[in-house]
Order: sequence, then C-alpha cells, then structure tokens
Amino acid sequence: MDSGAADVGRGPADSGSTDAWVDAGPMDAETADAGPTMDAETADAGSIMDAETADAGPIMDAETADAGPIMDAETADAGPMDAETADAESMDTETADAESMDAETADAESMDAETADGASSDAGPSDGGHYSCRQFSEDPGWIVQPGLRAVTVAGSEQGLSQPVALAFAEGDFGSLLYIVDRGNSTLFSLDVVTGTVTPVVEGADWARTPELLTTIVWDRYNTIDGRLYVGDQGEDGDGDSVIFGVLPTGENTVFAEGPGPGLDDVYALAFPPPGTLYADGLYVAGQTDGMGADWGLVDATGQVQAFSDIAGVQGMVFDDSGQYGNFLIATRPDGRGFSGDGSITVILPDGTAGPIAASGLGGVHAVTIGPGGTFGRDLYAASWSDDAVGRIKPGPVVEVVALGAELSGNDGNILAFSPDGEVLFVADLKASRVVCIEAAL
Repeated sequence: MDSGAADVGRGPADSGSTDAWVDAGPMDAETADAGPTMDAETADAGSIMDAETADAGPIMDAETADAGPIMDAETADAGPMDAETADAESMDTETADAESMDAETADAESMDAETADGASSDAGPSDGGHYSCRQFSEDPGWIVQPGLRAVTVAGSEQGLSQPVALAFAEGDFGSLLYIVDRGNSTLFSLDVVTGTVTPVVEGADWARTPELLTTIVWDRYNTIDGRLYVGDQGEDGDGDSVIFGVLPTGENTVFAEGPGPGLDDVYALAFPPPGTLYADGLYVAGQTDGMGADWGLVDATGQVQAFSDIAGVQGMVFDDSGQYGNFLIATRPDGRGFSGDGSITVILPDGTAGPIAASGLGGVHAVTIGPGGTFGRDLYAASWSDDAVGRIKPGPVVEVVALGAELSGNDGNILAFSPDGEVLFVADLKASRVVCIEAAL
C-alpha cells in the first residue's frame, strides 16, 4: 500500500496522541465516590457538551442524518394482587375451604409481589427480552463511570483463554452471547442468565484448522443465510485468511478464503442493515501488507471483490441508529504496526473516507453502537493503548466508561451490547474473561 492510500481519512490529531482519552478521565476512587464529574454549572446545562457543541449536532448534517428514537428500556410490571386484595375478592372462608386450596396452600404455590418483582429484574432474556447481570458478583477491579457497575460473567474457570471477539445471536442461536476464544481456537456460547459457557465449535471441529481466530459477526438480517461468521487471520502477511460460516449446531464450512481483498490478516466483519446505500454482502477488513485492497465485499457464494483501499482498519460497525447517517464506521488505531491515525472514520458506500467521527484516540480498535436502552444510541469504542472503553457522542465528546481492561492489538470485536441495550459486554482478552457493564444496583 503506498503512503497516499495509507493516509486516506487521516484526522487532525497528532499520530499516537491519546489526549482524547486522558481529557475524558480516568476517575480516581475519590472522584468516583463523589459521584458524577460534572460540576453544578455543567449539570444545570443538562449535558457535558456546551451549547455551541450541542447545537452543532451529529457529524452529518440534519438532512443526511436520521435521528433514531431511543427506546425506553423499562417495562411496566403490573405484578400480582396482594393478599389483602385477593381476600377481598375471594369467596368466604367456608366456600373457599370447600372449593379451593386454603390460604396457606395458595401462598405456597404463588409468589408474593416482592418475589415476582425480583424474578423479573433478574430473569434475563427469558423475561420479555430483558438482560441483566444482577446474578453475578465477581468484581473485575475496573474503574467505571458513576451510576454503572462492572462484573465478571465468565473467565478461565469456564474454559476461556484469550477471548477475542463477541456477538449476540438470536433466533435459532438461542439469544446467547457467542465468544471467539483465541487461546483455545474455540467458539463458545454464554448464557448470560445462568453464566453457563458451552463449546460450540472446538479446535479440531473447524472445517479447517484455524491459525488465529480474530472476529465474529451474526448475519442478523439474513443477508446470506443467517449464520454466524468467524474470521481466522491465518499466517501473518500470507493472504491466507479464512471466514467460516457456523450453524447453531456448530456445523461449519469454509465460506470464503484468501488470497483476495481483505482476506489477509482479517480483523473485522460486518453486514449492512437493509435499505442502506451499501451493496449487500459481508464486508471484511484486514491488513494486506501491500498485497491488494485492504477491504473486501463477499457475496452469497463466497466470492470476494475489492471494496476499499483505506488502510489500518481494525474494527467496524454499520450505523443503524441514524446518528451517523447510516454509514459504515471504522477504527484506525495508531501504533503496533497499524497505519491508522487513532481515529474513528466514516467509510462511504464507494469505499472512500468520509467525515472523522472522533480523533486523537491512540490505539482505538473496537467499535460498536448502542441499540438504545441504558447506553443510548451513541458510539462505543475501546483502545488498547489506554485499556479503556469509552462513549463517543456527537461533537465529538468522549466519555470514559471503564478503565482497567487488559486489551491486545488485534481484538477489534470485543464489544457487544445485549439486544435491549441494557448491558455492554467486553472481552477482556489478556485477563481471559468476559465482563458485563450495566446500571448500578
């Protein structure tokens, strides 16, 4: 790749700068105990953005951007009648004894209102799609924003060894969190309600022995066939990356393989939502080391064509919130051999670089977008140079959500939201664990 191609989309930040993360935090323990970091004047304004920044709005103009609604995550719980109401509306004692169980038996066979409410809050996806990590208690030792908590939901005790990528999958995949584990060359599923970790595809069961698993995406829109797709980097710089297609049963095939555009050191996979300006197919990004286009577009038959020459990409996500114009968004980390500039950049449908969503983020590598709920519809990103997870609001405004993860240089797919937006899961690669971030108790 020539220097001109490598510089496409370069932002205004100095190379290697991590000022954006530093300015946003971190919070020390004393600050965290004091509550939110906004002073009274800022709090009164209702936003950490000043009025001028707030007026500026998203990086796209109002005509291009489509401000998607934020779903209300709370669901009303009518609950059962209390005992007094039940007694008032029931038959008298003599009739009740003859025709129904006595009050003691009835109490034994039904939950009281308090128990019912507790089960609802912790029931996870079995309760109307509500996700929660309330049943877990192991503290990962992270510093998180006031109002949030972090808790470990799976680790080495459950067989994890360098989890490198996460994806939720629903339907036949059971509304489970799927974990690509680099150390074991294994695809696991995690039931976030019970904490049960189950191998789906183990090392010897892949259609081809993987060299280094790196990424995963679920074909949620059934663009191709609704399967999970898992990327294997292959040998470094050899143009031999592989993309596996995986069924809920664990049966898998080689869907696409290098050499080809994007199929060298594959790091990121993504499907566009229906109705965008992007061609249908599986988008793949890698580091081709000058061997060809860094981005590919794979069709339903596994054939790949070049999409873009923008270099240095490690993570990507399609905006389905409208906040960023429904465009493709990619991270371009600076350092560790990457030719990026520490920015998060819009990639236009023709493969060229669009506006910079955020810059000065150093080793920013993973990116996703909140689906609503507690975390809203903003961008969320992680940086291996700062071991940080952050929220990026239009402006841009960077808020550090969590510090303390032990991240690597090729784990650009470590962030995954629960479908309801109430929980953010993070693959903490070097610590061999998956951590949940959610609203504090």
